[in-house]
Amino acid sequence: MSKGSRSTKVAGRSAKGRMAPEIGHAGDKRFADHRFNKKLLGEDGVLVCTGCTAISSLKHWYIDPDRYKLLMKKSQYHPVLCPGCKRVEQHAYDGQVVLEGPLLKDSRDEVMALIKHTEGKAWHDNPISRIASIDGNGTRIEILTTTKWLAQRIGKQFQKAFKGKLEIKPAPREKFVRVYWKQGK
Repeated sequence: MSKGSRSTKVAGRSAKGRMAPEIGHAGDKRFADHRFNKKLLGEDGVLVCTGCTAISSLKHWYIDPDRYKLLMKKSQYHPVLCPGCKRVEQHAYDGQVVLEGPLLKDSRDEVMALIKHTEGKAWHDNPISRIASIDGNGTRIEILTTTKWLAQRIGKQFQKAFKGKLEIKPAPREKFVRVYWKQGK
C-alpha cells in the first residue's frame, strides 16, 4: 500500500478535507424513521396523548403539566395515543413482577403506595413505562409492565424497602423479563 493511497482522519475531517458524516446527522440516511407521520404533525408538530397527557415534540415524549395546560387552552396540538398507551391497549407487555409474602396482606396500602410511587417516577422519566395491570389476592401480587426496566425497578424498590429475596430472570432472546420478590422470614 503506497503512502498516498491511505485515508487518514484528523479531527473529524477526512484526508480529502471534507467533514466526515457523524452518526445521526444528515449524512446518515441509511434507514428512514417512519414512527412519526409527517402529515399528522403539521406545522407546529406537537402531539398530545389522549390517554395520559404525555406530550411529543421533536420525536420525544415527555411529561410537562404546565405545557399541557397551555396546549389545551390554545388547542395547538394533535390528539393521539402515545406508545405507552398503545402498548397497554394492545396488551404488549415487556415485564412481569411477582411479589409474595404476608407483608402484602398486612400492609396493603403501603405496598400499593410503593408500587404507584415507583411507577410515577419511572413514568415521569419515560412516559412509555407503565403498569398495565395489577392482580393480587392476599399474599401474592402480579404486575404486568410495558417496559422491562419498570419491572426491574419495582423489584429493586421492594428489595430496598422490605429486604427479602429478589430474582430477575430475563427471557432468553426476548425483551421480556420476570421479576420475583419473596419476603424473607
